[in-house]
Amino acid sequence: MPTRFPVITGLGIVSAAGSGVDETWRAIAAGTDGLRPLSLFSSPRYGPVPTGEVRRDLRELGAPLRGSRSDRLAWLAARDAIGAAKLDSQNVGERGGVLLGGSVGGSFGSERFLTTLIKDGKMRPRPTRFHECVSAVEIIADDFGLFGPSLAISTACSSGALAIAAAAELIMAGEADVMLAGGADSLSRMTWGGFHSLLLVDTAGCRPFDAGRAGMSLGEGAAVLVLEAEETARRRGAKILARLTGWGASCDAHHATAPHPEGAGALAAMQSALRRAGLEPAAIGYVNAHGTGTRDNDLAESKALKQLFGDRVPPFSSTKRYFGHSLAASGAIEAVVCIEALRRQLLPPNPGFGKMDPAIGLAPVTELRSEKLTHVMSNSFGFGGNNAALIFSTPDTTPLTRAAQPGPVAVSGIGVVGPGLIRVREIEPPLPAGQVTVHDCGALADAALLSPNQRRRLCRLIQMALIAARRSHTADAAQRLVVAMGTGLGCVEEGAVFLDNLISKDEREPMPSRFPGSVHNAAAGQIAIDLGAHGLNSAPTAGEISFEAALWQGMNQLAAGEADAALVGAVDELNKFPLAIGKRWGLWNERTIPGEGAMVASLVRAEKNSKPLARVTAVRLGRYRKPFDADREADWIASSVDLKTVDVFLSGAKGWPALDEKYAAVAAALSARAGRTLEYQTYKQLCGEFYSASAFGFSVAVELVRQRGRGVLLYTLSLRGAKAVCCVQP
Repeated sequence: MPTRFPVITGLGIVSAAGSGVDETWRAIAAGTDGLRPLSLFSSPRYGPVPTGEVRRDLRELGAPLRGSRSDRLAWLAARDAIGAAKLDSQNVGERGGVLLGGSVGGSFGSERFLTTLIKDGKMRPRPTRFHECVSAVEIIADDFGLFGPSLAISTACSSGALAIAAAAELIMAGEADVMLAGGADSLSRMTWGGFHSLLLVDTAGCRPFDAGRAGMSLGEGAAVLVLEAEETARRRGAKILARLTGWGASCDAHHATAPHPEGAGALAAMQSALRRAGLEPAAIGYVNAHGTGTRDNDLAESKALKQLFGDRVPPFSSTKRYFGHSLAASGAIEAVVCIEALRRQLLPPNPGFGKMDPAIGLAPVTELRSEKLTHVMSNSFGFGGNNAALIFSTPDTTPLTRAAQPGPVAVSGIGVVGPGLIRVREIEPPLPAGQVTVHDCGALADAALLSPNQRRRLCRLIQMALIAARRSHTADAAQRLVVAMGTGLGCVEEGAVFLDNLISKDEREPMPSRFPGSVHNAAAGQIAIDLGAHGLNSAPTAGEISFEAALWQGMNQLAAGEADAALVGAVDELNKFPLAIGKRWGLWNERTIPGEGAMVASLVRAEKNSKPLARVTAVRLGRYRKPFDADREADWIASSVDLKTVDVFLSGAKGWPALDEKYAAVAAALSARAGRTLEYQTYKQLCGEFYSASAFGFSVAVELVRQRGRGVLLYTLSLRGAKAVCCVQP
């Protein structure tokens, strides 16, 4: 029997309900409301509104001094999960990785930078060092010695659940033996002002599924699970707390913020999770509902539950009032709740519920009670219609989890926006005046592909992604389509405009139309709406390897039989803030020119396309050790790729100078292993340095394959330790 089924051996959690699993469960058992007035920062307009804030001093809990508030919350949860699993992470090395959901990232610190800039006219960019969602992943991987696949997924409120699912897929595929997986988000002015501006917050505190519900309550926190291949856990004698037997993802492809009114996407995610687990709906003994307390979300989710379970909806509850809605962390926090419910054979109640809504016609669990549980389900839904469902089972369950069938995929279409022309960009107020030479895509070619409404309403980054997607793929209603769109920084422009206005006007005149476009997954969500993609919708963010992370996800969905086609790509834009901060830090010069662009490739299984542009035969993610060892890297690449089929080594050199020698050394080491000199090429001299540049490199690799009829290795490094390789063949 296969023994790579994912099992959970450790849990870590920090939230408004408490620090640690036991303290958290005591709060649940006692029905302790975790909501209190906001104290983390001042809010002139919304300050008294109750929120799920972590009140404990993070330093007293042992958090490191470096990193954003989100990073430090994630670190605490990871430390506790590792300790609970009795895992010696230093011995895991390349077989262990980190995969976290993040949405806020380091925004809380970046907002301090922007406030100082707007209010005092002083530029102090240090807090922005940890702005990115992947920052928590990098700190945890470095501190705990993990060199396997490490990335973040940013799909708003479903991020944590999708991260757990993706980590399980990496384990099932043999890419890792151990993964730290979960999510973390802190409170921030951006999300605080954003959800209030959309009138989605209940000033009395959230009341999920209640007839009088009036919105959500925001929160913060982190939760991390130690997932292991069963064979690894049993080999080291670890205690197995539960199994992750099923997971599913879907996209409503309906609206940027509102759920599908009939719960179609939620239903599809739950059905997908059941298929993966090999279970019938009747097997589920409890559902931890997404249950935010908004009118539309709770109604749509209840409709999905009725469609799935008929007149036998299992006991369900939303635990949001214990924690507040902690965005990317919520799916991971609720995964911990589900695992503890299984272990204790107890149903957690739904605080805030008092009266049944006739439109819903269902009442959640309102008191802690015993229940015989074997399989439980956890739902998480986010902006853009991103839905995820997880199924956890008791350790003694015989897993029926369906494994993926990996194989090469065909590139059936490709769309590129870029490379940009070299121009001088003026840095705009409120930043200090200055100039930066950039690779600027300028006025977008093929903008006519977009509707007048899309050109008017959607920000530049989303337009770039949509144009690339339309160039690569023709919509087909009969085709099951998934989207994985990597991004390093997401829609920086939309977020900056929204936050600038929020701070400068002291929350008096919010811009609700700008907030939905500020999330990292806005581009992927709009592609799904535009092309009718109802499968997985993901926005991996992993710095320079964001594209390769998206490529891995898309290929895995094809291998799992969850899609007929996958759109994979990456997008990033030029923005005055990264330009000005990079100028202050001396990053931009005549050798390193910032750029922007988008690339989307349409993939199908190789046997489905007899005349592809190219085939992708391998993709692998990881982190390199320091000091850098080119021979070790060559061994890592050669273990995944048949060097006999490769003629060209294509690297991300001529961007960051600090990486150029590393790339050249790896090219030489691979040539030595191949017994012949591999042709060495680069691409960043064409497009500039930006996080999604390797997506453009992929388009160059595809063109080289078409011209040469021989294989190309695309190898990518980041300054902060990430690495990726993919092999493109005729």
